[in-house]
Amino acid sequence: MDFLDKFVIPQSLVHIELLHYLATLVLLIFIPFISIIFGTTLFSLYFRKKGNTESNKHLLYFAKDLISMSTVNKYVGIILGIVPLLTLMIIYVQLLSSTPSLAVTYLFIAFLLVIVALIFIYTYRYSISFNLIFNSLDNFKPSDEIISDDINKFSKATKRLSVSAGYYGVIILVFAIWFYLGGLNLALYPEQTGSQNVFAVLLSFDVISRLLFFFSFAMAITGGAILFRFLFWEGGLKGIDEEYKKLAKNVGVKTAFYFSALIPLFLTSDLLALPKSALSSSIFIYSGLVLLVLFICYNLLYAMTKDEKSNYSGILFGLLIISLGFSLVIDQVSMDNATKLQTLKLNKKYDVLFASLKGETNKLPVINGKDVFQTRCSACHSFDRKIVGPPYNEVLKKYEGNTNKLVGFIMNPKKIEPNYPPMPNPGLKPNEAKAVAKYILETYKK
Repeated sequence: MDFLDKFVIPQSLVHIELLHYLATLVLLIFIPFISIIFGTTLFSLYFRKKGNTESNKHLLYFAKDLISMSTVNKYVGIILGIVPLLTLMIIYVQLLSSTPSLAVTYLFIAFLLVIVALIFIYTYRYSISFNLIFNSLDNFKPSDEIISDDINKFSKATKRLSVSAGYYGVIILVFAIWFYLGGLNLALYPEQTGSQNVFAVLLSFDVISRLLFFFSFAMAITGGAILFRFLFWEGGLKGIDEEYKKLAKNVGVKTAFYFSALIPLFLTSDLLALPKSALSSSIFIYSGLVLLVLFICYNLLYAMTKDEKSNYSGILFGLLIISLGFSLVIDQVSMDNATKLQTLKLNKKYDVLFASLKGETNKLPVINGKDVFQTRCSACHSFDRKIVGPPYNEVLKKYEGNTNKLVGFIMNPKKIEPNYPPMPNPGLKPNEAKAVAKYILETYKK
């Protein structure tokens, strides 16, 4: 979708950082909603089928209440499902401007699939309500045979529509999530060309790992949402008996517990799949916070299984959302780390554009790399001797002919040399980092 680059306005470092914050907030709206939509539709289809097989009205009404819980009205689907994903796509157009990455294309496909999936799921939601109405007319025998035949025809038609719409909705939503995660993964490799086969992308270890991580979190949050809606919100669902309440609690607790137990495993595989350029200490800090919050959730779920009167549904659901929030921060931090060079390019374009708008095209500030080195680097580094860090003459060889790689390291330093302490972030601006990188490489060669 290269044509979108024409509409991109170059942004400064501050604006790019704000875009990452905005992406996190947008995902904190989109991911919980799409997770609950997926989980409740899946459970609704299961309990609807089981209820029809066993002629169990509790299960049939539970199936209806589950899908009604997530599809309150059509505006919820638009506001929480479609608008956030469209916003995220626009953000990624900005962040990945002028790169060969196909990340935005995958997000656009996901956007279209989400729209189609929600149409099917909302159709299922309304048709299942009609099914229950027709079921209540089973004992009603109208005297007019034509009316009776019409009722039977409409009943069978809505049942077929209900089943097909529900299954199509879930299947399409799975593919939408798959393409969305494929787009996020491609964003970690902004310079990767767009020639990679779609099957190679979607079936890669990285994307499959993300997909399993998403589904485990989605089902855990669905379990928490069931407990929250049926047992906590406004005092719990009205007009239900103890058997129905016990069913809801049993499904919610088991779902939240079992799938939460899988999250650490898939979180680990997700971290292993990240490229080295995306890793930093903050990634592991947020991962630890995810696990810490989940540990608290396990204890709350255990307490609810041991004591039937205990109800921590509200706290549990809130903690699951917080844990999900930390995992979304991991995604954005990893992307920020992996796109440092892209950020520098965008910032340079911004500097040029800003200067031209001020009529200062020929007056762009010139940064002296030697001055930056002497004021910000020389306390720890020398070319031919060890101070705090290693001598440049020993470590700069791997950066020869690749100034951008050195700039990326200066902007986002990581521990490389085992015999030296990790380099702290010097806090240089992109043009300062580029100037000092150019200076030390040129001086080192002499």
